[in-house]
Amino acid sequence: MLLGIIFLLIQTFFAITKPKYFVFLYFLFLTSFFGFLSKEILIAGNEIGFFYQHMLMLISWLKIKNRNTYPSHVKFFLNVTSLLYLFGIIYPVIGGSSSIIQSIIASKEFSGIFLAHYLFSYQFKFSLEFLKKLLNFVGYGLSIILALVILWNFIPPEYVKAGSYIEYDYPTILSLFLFVKVNNSFTFKQKLLSALLIIVWVLGMMREGHSAIMLTTLLGLTVLLFNIPLVRLAGKFKWIILSIICALFTLLFFSVDSQLNEILETPSFKARSVYNIERLELIKEQPVQGYGFLHKSALDLEGDNPYMESLAFIDSGYIDLLGKFGFLGMLIYFTAILLPIYKGYNDYKVIGLKLFILQYFIVSITWSVFTFSIGIIAIALAIFLDYQYKNELENKDPQGIK
Repeated sequence: MLLGIIFLLIQTFFAITKPKYFVFLYFLFLTSFFGFLSKEILIAGNEIGFFYQHMLMLISWLKIKNRNTYPSHVKFFLNVTSLLYLFGIIYPVIGGSSSIIQSIIASKEFSGIFLAHYLFSYQFKFSLEFLKKLLNFVGYGLSIILALVILWNFIPPEYVKAGSYIEYDYPTILSLFLFVKVNNSFTFKQKLLSALLIIVWVLGMMREGHSAIMLTTLLGLTVLLFNIPLVRLAGKFKWIILSIICALFTLLFFSVDSQLNEILETPSFKARSVYNIERLELIKEQPVQGYGFLHKSALDLEGDNPYMESLAFIDSGYIDLLGKFGFLGMLIYFTAILLPIYKGYNDYKVIGLKLFILQYFIVSITWSVFTFSIGIIAIALAIFLDYQYKNELENKDPQGIK
């Protein structure tokens, strides 16, 4: 308990005076210090410290007086995610379904999006060089842990899982590291190192269990490593891709009721616990606006699950989004995420960042990466990295980048 209080005080001080130290310790915290120190012991409970740090990030952003320096697509992303968070808290309270405290508790996972707000608040403190060093530190650290697991079955205590599996924190950050690393591999030695990191990633993720992001990352890294022209083609026809995505979501909207009925009738879904079925029935009643951050105590549902603190589906990202924000909120949220991709720096040097985010639309079929911190923290970092890449290259080119 005392260690936790000390850590919170240090992070509060660093959040105001030393943003780089704050972010560095934050990422160490996310990884459970590479599996060697429990978040529960260090910070008097994972839930408290995790949410508290995100609130420090939000407060820092709210203190910014002039936000007109941000590009329009960045302002749109920051404002939309803030409003969605506010909607998710207030809507259940107005409807009498939850108290304000219950809604805030149910919102803690989505609060990870405020890492983006904090990074943009102190954009001049976080140079591209610092971000690369931070990502390398975390990425190489996690890769070494996976290599130790593969070669000698050495598993840090916080990553131990039942059987032969491991459960290390935030594989999405390692995925982001690999996309950036491979994207910037040009010499034979760099490509060889990238290939070794990819092998470690695949073998490690087979022990970790998240096959969806393992496969999508492998596919994206293969495209980058072998310089497959598909990447350049996608950059030139970005609006065609965006139109296809919009068409898919339109189709989802008009078929949401029948799709949910099909899910309810599938044998694999029937094998899951009853609380999933009950949650889907609730979503069918309000598919447009959703329920916000509805706490489980307001649902009166059967079963108990550590992920089920709210109307949530960790194993079904799109259904989880429908439950929280409805189809309308989901479409606005995706627009806010896609705009920085398409209006950011459009060059092969950062195509890895864009591929990293786009893979989420596949992974989200089986994993709630758009609403849980395990996914949105990496999204926040990727969007800010793209922004800083553009800033650095514009400073090198006085004429600007087209």
